[in-house]
Amino acid sequence: MHKVTQLLRSTLCVFAFAGSMSAFAGQNVLYYQSQPDDFVGQGAEATFTGTDGTFNLRTASSSFLEATFVAPGFVHHWTLDIAAANNAVLQVGSYEANDLLGLARLSFSVDSRGCANVVGRFDVLEIVRDGNGTVTQLAVNFEQHCQGLAPALFGQFRFNSDVPVIKKAKINLENPLNARGCVEASSPAGALVSVNANDAVDATGGTSLAFNWSSSTGAVGTASAFSFNAPLTTDPANPVTVTLSITDLTNNIFRYTATRSVCVSDGTGPVIVINAPVPGQNVFGDTLILDVTIKDAVDKTITQHEVLVGQVYLSPLNPSTGHGRQNVLAKPQANGSVALTITVRATDASGNTSQQSVTVTQFP
Repeated sequence: MHKVTQLLRSTLCVFAFAGSMSAFAGQNVLYYQSQPDDFVGQGAEATFTGTDGTFNLRTASSSFLEATFVAPGFVHHWTLDIAAANNAVLQVGSYEANDLLGLARLSFSVDSRGCANVVGRFDVLEIVRDGNGTVTQLAVNFEQHCQGLAPALFGQFRFNSDVPVIKKAKINLENPLNARGCVEASSPAGALVSVNANDAVDATGGTSLAFNWSSSTGAVGTASAFSFNAPLTTDPANPVTVTLSITDLTNNIFRYTATRSVCVSDGTGPVIVINAPVPGQNVFGDTLILDVTIKDAVDKTITQHEVLVGQVYLSPLNPSTGHGRQNVLAKPQANGSVALTITVRATDASGNTSQQSVTVTQFP
């Protein structure tokens, strides 16, 4: 019978090893976080446990181990190889890996995506062997760079191990982003930015954590969620930076930090309301009065707008009220009525343009 153990508040099944039933407590789990442009992980973050598929650990020698995972239907599979340099016995400790320099060996592949000439490192946190030298419990953290390139893949592997998997802190932005990839400004002062780390867990899978937030604006916070006022970013390359530090209160161990850059920009055009005339209104002679209200939540200095009636006219606007009123037509020189479309267009200081139109019937 498979032995079932409770850890990290989830039930993880410990599968048979080397064709026999496992009698070891602990969890079978692999967690990895891949940076953008990393070939193996494709920039993804993933967790696999015993409920997702079958884990195996092969002891090729005292210096070389191969861990594998296969999901039902082979929809996911991965392989992790680690080996000490010079056929040394693998034991608890830190290992620098570089295929070309003959250092320790590290190779992690996901769904048949692998790479040669890996540069990285791994830390053996726990390794237990039976009387035959077969490894029965293992905990390894690793960092892999394909071809020695900058993008990294960070992973944590546990086999029959109670060593917890600690995921890196992640700052979640609650505000939606506009087309410029920034938080939309709500006023000339910028916007209220809200972030959280609600998915962070302690070593037992709980929420016994201490949070310390700060931002380059000077704001600080100590809850799992944090809000602060961020100014309008005139230069998107110089955004506000948010920093989070988390301490695990179950053992008073500092766990991790994370940073995130947030820009605030105005991506919304002015709001144009044509108060008069109304659509379909009958207008006689040169009596047409165009009455508009134009306002912008961020740019309070719109002083003119364009009126298009066959040609473009620049028209004044009161910036304090956003209101303009003018006579836009001369008396028509033809008998009968004509349909006339008037378009109003305005652009704010951030380059956002809006327009509204109204069609009326003009009589001599």
